[in-house]
Amino acid sequence: MSHTTPRRPWYVPDALADDYCEIALSGGDLRMLKTLKIFRSILVNAGIIGITLTALFLTAADATIITVLSLSTLALYNGVEVADYAALAAAFAEVRAQQTEEEK
Repeated sequence: MSHTTPRRPWYVPDALADDYCEIALSGGDLRMLKTLKIFRSILVNAGIIGITLTALFLTAADATIITVLSLSTLALYNGVEVADYAALAAAFAEVRAQQTEEEK
């Protein structure tokens, strides 16, 4: 049985997708992992927005600096989350394709 590495899009980190494939093949639940990642992302985004609004309305901080820093933080965090989610989705598709191939 030969094991070939599938071609993945450039934005999917190969090592991370391989780790997710290993988790799925060892009995892990990728759907639960996906749900937890989405929940974590919502909480972190709400936290960043909450801290930003608190800094803007309750302190005498400069609005320009706070806004730029918070938008930069949100963009950076969500970029990392999108790459992580893309790796999870790619692993999910690969494991499903492998299971379908084995059933044939």
